[in-house]
Amino acid sequence: MSIETFKKYVKKNRTNIMIKPKKLVEEVFEQSPFFQGDQTYFLEHCTEILYYLREVCWERYLVFERELTSKTSEYLISSDRDFMDTLQMHSEDPKKIIADFLERYSEHLFELSKSHTNSRRSRAGKEFEAIIEILLLRTGVVFDNQGVIGSKLFKTDRLGKLVDCVVPGVAEYSEERRRCALVSMKTSLRERWQEVIEEMTRTGAHEMFLVTLDAGITKNTIEALSSHNITLVVPDDLKLNSYNEYNNVYGLTKFLFEMIDISNMWKKRGDLSTEFYKNRLLAIETRLKNVSKDYVREPFEEYIVHCELQLKS
Repeated sequence: MSIETFKKYVKKNRTNIMIKPKKLVEEVFEQSPFFQGDQTYFLEHCTEILYYLREVCWERYLVFERELTSKTSEYLISSDRDFMDTLQMHSEDPKKIIADFLERYSEHLFELSKSHTNSRRSRAGKEFEAIIEILLLRTGVVFDNQGVIGSKLFKTDRLGKLVDCVVPGVAEYSEERRRCALVSMKTSLRERWQEVIEEMTRTGAHEMFLVTLDAGITKNTIEALSSHNITLVVPDDLKLNSYNEYNNVYGLTKFLFEMIDISNMWKKRGDLSTEFYKNRLLAIETRLKNVSKDYVREPFEEYIVHCELQLKS
C-alpha cells in the first residue's frame, strides 16, 4: 500500500472515529460532578474544574486514538496478502510476526505517529478554548466567539485570527472598545507570543487578555507582553507558584471576576442607541443559532430580555 493511500485512510478514519474537541468537552462537562454548580461554585473552583476537564478529555481521547491505531493496523494486515501468509507461517512465533510487521510497515507507522502528534496538538488548543468558554458561561459572562467574530459583524476589525472571544460582544466592541475585553487562548506560548503582538499591531487592537497554561513564561516575555497591553491569565496555582510577583499576570479567578464586571457594566448603561440593541440581538441570534444546551443559552437569553426591554423603553 502506498504511503499516500495510507495517509488518506488514516485521515478518513480519524474523522469517523474521533469525537470533535468541543463536543468531547461538552460531554465530559455534562457528566462531571460539578455540572449543577452555581456561579459561586464555578468561581471558587475554576482552576480545579479546568484541570479536571482537561484530564478526563485526555483520557477519553486516548481511547479513541487506540481504536484508530488498532483499526489501522488491522487494515494494513488485511490488505497485504503476503503478510497474511507470514501470519500463517509464523502463527506460533508472535515475536517474529511483530518484528516482521514493524519492519514491513515502518514508514506507515511513522506517518500514523505523525498524524497522532498533529491531532494531539490541534485538539489540545481547541479543547482548552472550549473549557474556558464553559467557565465564562457558567460564571454568567456573555461573549461572542469565533463563530461571530468571523462573520460580517466584524468585517471592519478583522479580529478573527487574533481573538478567540470578545466580552461582552462585537456590538459592544464596535460601540466602545476600551470597555470590552478581547480574549485569546493558547495552551503554551513558546515563541508564539510574538505573533499575538504582531496581530495586535496589524488590527489596531489596544489591549487584550491571553489565557494560557504555560508555566515557563520568562520575565522578558511577560514584560514584552505587558508593554503591548497584553495581560496574561493563568490557572490560580500557576499564578501563586510561578507568577505571583507580576501584577500584570492574572489568576483565572481574578480574570473571571473582571469579565463579570465588564459584562454587567454594559447591562447597566443607559446611553446606548436603539441601533446598538438591534445589533446586539443580531449578534446573540448568530451566537445561539444551532445551540440547544440550556447552560449555553441561559446567560444570553437573560441579555436578550434586557435588550428587548431597552428597545421598548
